[in-house]
Amino acid sequence: MIRSIWIERVILLLFGVILFFFVLSLAISITINSDWLYYIFIKLEHLDKKVFLTSNELWHEYKTILYYLNFSWIETLHTKLPLSVSAIHHFEDVKKLFEFNYIVLLITSIMIGIMWRRIFTKTEWWNLLNLFKVSNIIILMLVCIVCLDFSNAFIVFHQLLFNNRDWIFNPANTPIIKALPELFFETCFIEIVVIFELVMYTFNWFLKNRLRRE
Repeated sequence: MIRSIWIERVILLLFGVILFFFVLSLAISITINSDWLYYIFIKLEHLDKKVFLTSNELWHEYKTILYYLNFSWIETLHTKLPLSVSAIHHFEDVKKLFEFNYIVLLITSIMIGIMWRRIFTKTEWWNLLNLFKVSNIIILMLVCIVCLDFSNAFIVFHQLLFNNRDWIFNPANTPIIKALPELFFETCFIEIVVIFELVMYTFNWFLKNRLRRE
């Protein structure tokens, strides 16, 4: 009996972890494809003037980079703006991260689909909701810490994900960096957090209402 309870708790925790990574990868997927957000920055920050392109040309350049990062069959990145060898290598690394994120999204969505109806009792669902209340508090605390010093957090993020310094672009030979302000990446981070919290809130709301009706 005790062993059975512990197994159920481990499975519950596992499902919580899977759901966390599913929502996170979903939020990342939506955000990295929000080219409309970059267009807003082009207009508000006049980024096109920094690289001597029209706003539509710069937006097309950004979408060209996104197409390269998103689709594995596009093997070479072609842009109007010159790219250094290290910048090209960095985009290759980012492409791998995009692919990894989509793999996580696919695997976790399949696992959630399998586990959703087959594992948990009503009591366990309530326990899962309590678990997410605690995790949401922790996440919001981490978000506040990151937002207080985003510049350093941004550097640490790159140091953790990349084992080289190719992410440090030289504006002289990679002018696209002039049109990618830090504020844009901070806004992307905020978008990820907002989407994550909205999805989690929707999940909590849906599950609470379903459990109360049973």
